[in-house]
Amino acid sequence: MKDLDLIKQLGEDLAPGQGEPLAPFSPATLCDPPRRRPLKIWHAGVAALAVASVTAAMAGVWPSPPGASPGQTATNRAATILDKAAAVSSQSTLLPLQDSEYIFTETVSSYPSQVEQPDGSFKVVRNSPVVTQIWLPVDPAKSGQQRQRPEEGGAEWGPWLPVAPCPEAQKPAVPGGAAAPCTRGVLPVDFPTDPSALLAWLTGDRPGGSPSPEPSISNPIRGQDGLAFETARSLLMTGTYLQPEQRSAIFKALAKLPGVGTVNDVQDGSGRLGIGISAGGFEALVFDSTSFTFLGTTSSAIIKQAPTTEAGKVPA
Repeated sequence: MKDLDLIKQLGEDLAPGQGEPLAPFSPATLCDPPRRRPLKIWHAGVAALAVASVTAAMAGVWPSPPGASPGQTATNRAATILDKAAAVSSQSTLLPLQDSEYIFTETVSSYPSQVEQPDGSFKVVRNSPVVTQIWLPVDPAKSGQQRQRPEEGGAEWGPWLPVAPCPEAQKPAVPGGAAAPCTRGVLPVDFPTDPSALLAWLTGDRPGGSPSPEPSISNPIRGQDGLAFETARSLLMTGTYLQPEQRSAIFKALAKLPGVGTVNDVQDGSGRLGIGISAGGFEALVFDSTSFTFLGTTSSAIIKQAPTTEAGKVPA
């Protein structure tokens, strides 16, 4: 079953509650004729960098993609795919980074929206694809920037948006609270690469990390496992320049989660077909079904990532 069909099936379950406020429209949807209510989902870019921890706390709010079975067979298959993806990642090579450089990441994203029907009901459809380019500094004390445009029709780029430096982005949400660890740009040298240690890190067992939520009795993947999956997705999708051993360790850590399953014949945010790995949330990680290369998620696809000498400059 195609990803678009899967998303459409969710429409009735995801219809807004009585009196629920509308989320702001994105620039990519302003000219669409139907009345739309953008779903409250995470996506790559400056907003995602600011709310990654909030998204992690929302793990389990969205229904599982159809095809993601909690059964042991599905879990074993998901672990096998993640282990193969880890092996592929460990064989890749990256250019060394200089402190003065920036990490350029380009994504193509197609987000779900709730579209009002003539009878007043809502169904879920995908918005037109949007291209996002983001530059994150290797030096966490520096600011970055990003821009977006619709993918189709040769549209102009939107205005430049700043990305706050880590010291500003790490400010506690409440006075006296703990600062969130800065995991964008380049990860610290002590970032764990042992899968078991990394799994503990992904669930909040780290300096400055917030405590993990208690696992749900009815659906354990919504607790610590769901948090681990969402945190890993944030690392993979928000422009972090992961070293081969770091990316490999993330996939190996996710393979240890007891509730992950596979979703067949999904598409990433740019429409590339692959196989999905889901932990029961709305989005799935998408891998090429032959090479096991990581493509992105069912909402956003990573098109290119490379270092560059200055913000705003696209690497060759």
